[in-house]
Amino acid sequence: MTPDDRRLEVIRQTYPGWRITVLKGVWFATRHRPPDSAERALGVHHQLARLTGDDLVAALAEQADILHRARRT
Repeated sequence: MTPDDRRLEVIRQTYPGWRITVLKGVWFATRHRPPDSAERALGVHHQLARLTGDDLVAALAEQADILHRARRT
């Protein structure tokens, strides 16, 4: 198992609401449930693509923060 394989498994476990894949060196995350119109208005995305696992984790954390803040209001 490569370091990227381990990283991929950790990301999948950390963000179970997303399908995480790596294709040709690009890291993708696709929400299992597309965002509704209210979530889209807040900036929630259906799919993310980043060049590194670290960048994808940062983007996923930002998405989680958006949703967390929305639930608090």
